[in-house]
Amino acid sequence: MELKKELSFLDVFCISTGAMISSGIFILPGLAYANSGPLVFVSYFLTGVLALVGALSVIELSTAMPKAGGDYYFVNRSLGPLFGTILGLFSWAAISLKSAFAIFGMAEIIFLLTGAPLIITALILCIIFVGINIYGMQEAALLEVILVLGLLILLFFYVCDNIFTSSKNSSIVLGVMT
Repeated sequence: MELKKELSFLDVFCISTGAMISSGIFILPGLAYANSGPLVFVSYFLTGVLALVGALSVIELSTAMPKAGGDYYFVNRSLGPLFGTILGLFSWAAISLKSAFAIFGMAEIIFLLTGAPLIITALILCIIFVGINIYGMQEAALLEVILVLGLLILLFFYVCDNIFTSSKNSSIVLGVMT
């Protein structure tokens, strides 16, 4: 069975960026910093280097074997169906856990804003996202594009606000010091 390639570059970019932004920027750093302190920056750097090695390997394999299926196809082709199945199950488990982590983070944010119960909010979010994915991949990709572009706009304003706020504070400090 041949998979259709229906997603655009923007769709794929937003899906992968959304996966990194959701837990990788908003949830995980606070937990990591609470447990390891300032060394969290070293761990993020080392993890980034390791992820880059993996990404470069996948890029090389993708150009050599341009088929839908990604790492499952590569492992299945090189090591056989048993290892392909094991990798597929591990990938499914990893994505399921990552999704649960992201849904919990969203439910926690909604709890902080509204006081809504965590478990009920997480279940409602899970049902909504599963329903959208069952309805169609194009609709799920569109929602992801909207969410990620919204997050990137918010992050842009946050960074700009901090740049201008810190430059104002610096000039005030410098004015006091002279």
